[in-house]
Amino acid sequence: MPEVLVPAEVSQGAAGGNAQTVTLPVTGMTCAACQSRVQRQLSRAPGVVDASVNLLMGSATVTYDPTVSNPAALVQRVLDTGYGAELPSAVDDVVEQLAARDATTSHEYEALRVRAIVSGVVGAVAMLASMPLMASNAHVGMGVVADPFMRWVMQALSPWLHSAMPWLYAIPTAVLTWSLLVMTLGVMFWAGRQFYVSAWQALRHRSADMNTLVAVGTGAAFLYSLLATVVPELFTRHGVAPDVYYEAVVFIIALILTGRMFESRATRSTAAALRALAAL
Repeated sequence: MPEVLVPAEVSQGAAGGNAQTVTLPVTGMTCAACQSRVQRQLSRAPGVVDASVNLLMGSATVTYDPTVSNPAALVQRVLDTGYGAELPSAVDDVVEQLAARDATTSHEYEALRVRAIVSGVVGAVAMLASMPLMASNAHVGMGVVADPFMRWVMQALSPWLHSAMPWLYAIPTAVLTWSLLVMTLGVMFWAGRQFYVSAWQALRHRSADMNTLVAVGTGAAFLYSLLATVVPELFTRHGVAPDVYYEAVVFIIALILTGRMFESRATRSTAAALRALAAL
């Protein structure tokens, strides 16, 4: 298990008589690629003897030569990489440090839980609203959808849904697509904003991480659906049904947020256990 009970203040290190060690809080890391990138950049910083980044605890422990570098320079190194960092806390008590970190993690967990639940509900509504769009001849006589799985879903669920919600199939196609566009934009800007901000920051620093994957996947589906909504004749002119995939965008965001919610809960449990251990 990696060492995590390192006091946050700067301490004398063992490597070299003058080396010092500091533990910096790092934010914005969401995957192993983020951890590896921060650790690599810190290891390459002038004066750094050793650098170890803990993704679970959101911290970086760095041993450095104080005649060449300092904690402020190390923080700036992390910031230049595209992630958040700050100077060590002035609190000396390890238990208090872990308690403060646990409070932050709890707040993050609650925010992720709300966004994941709302995104999941909106995704379910978007899927229901998409069923009439996938029905036979829903798009200017273009016939059934080409995708075998979606065709099977439509054939299995559409008759039942049509009998249960006939009013849904009476709504004009344009109204459904534009309503889905508005709902998806709301989820992307509210629940998924961090994915796109982090992906843009990674792109600026010529890097890629899980946020890049999410942004590219949902962005491609959204742009395709946007074209099908705004200029459907561009597709029908070439014999292609202007299908939209807004529900896929929303569900991807909801699933990723759910995964991060569970990860945050695990981090909170780990921090509580560490706090109890430190109290001993």
